[in-house]
Amino acid sequence: MPVAYDVPAEGVIPYKYFTAPTNFTEDKWIRGVEIRAGKPGVVHHIILSVREPGAASSTGQADDVRRGATVQLSGTAPGLQPKFYRDGVARLIKAGSQIVFQVHYTPNGKATTDKSYVGLYFSSEPARIVAKSAGIMNVGFKIPPGDPNYEVHSTWTAKEDVVLNGFMPHMHVRVKDFKYTVVYPDGRSEVVLNVPRYDFNWQLGYELKDPLRLPKGTRIDCVAHYDNSVNNKYNPDPAKEVRWGDQTFEEMMIGFFDYTLDKN
Repeated sequence: MPVAYDVPAEGVIPYKYFTAPTNFTEDKWIRGVEIRAGKPGVVHHIILSVREPGAASSTGQADDVRRGATVQLSGTAPGLQPKFYRDGVARLIKAGSQIVFQVHYTPNGKATTDKSYVGLYFSSEPARIVAKSAGIMNVGFKIPPGDPNYEVHSTWTAKEDVVLNGFMPHMHVRVKDFKYTVVYPDGRSEVVLNVPRYDFNWQLGYELKDPLRLPKGTRIDCVAHYDNSVNNKYNPDPAKEVRWGDQTFEEMMIGFFDYTLDKN
């Protein structure tokens, strides 16, 4: 991060955005990304995006920073390990690009100062295959007060042949489980990842041992269950309806996944 941020002891902090120049004078191929929170006790997550040369300039305001950073690079959350791509796969960061840090801070009762950072692992040669990522999300759910097993679905359809490489489900403190199911154009289906006991405090990424080819028209269906009852000891308020939101006391439903184009 270009500057440190003073995290107060209490309160709700909207997402903060910090823009750092790469100072790259030539295009760089990235084979790995390692994000480290300066003060892990107050960092809920960090998402890195790249603002390429020629993108809209930023005034420093959050909405403007978000619009200018169009290429997501990587992210981290509690428990998530550094990301490395398999041989021959990499991401491109163009010369003159900037890296935008989206940081979600959660005060823990003690004021502190954070200056998080990222390490980029360079590939010695241009990639044969360009890594990509996307998120399968549902932002319209409404979890009723006291519901112990509320189900939420989301889906994504491949518009071209792709190769599926890995997953990272993300929700907040009310979620119980998360499942990814691939449904092929011929109607066949298979569960490709099942997380039966999701833990917000230990979020993991999962890589397929053997990448899975998905023909055009294949769906990835995601389903999650939430416990908004008094039986969930992590539930901030079982008496409230819960909707999508940035803060931990709200909820999310995102099935992130990594892929490449099969034509590569």
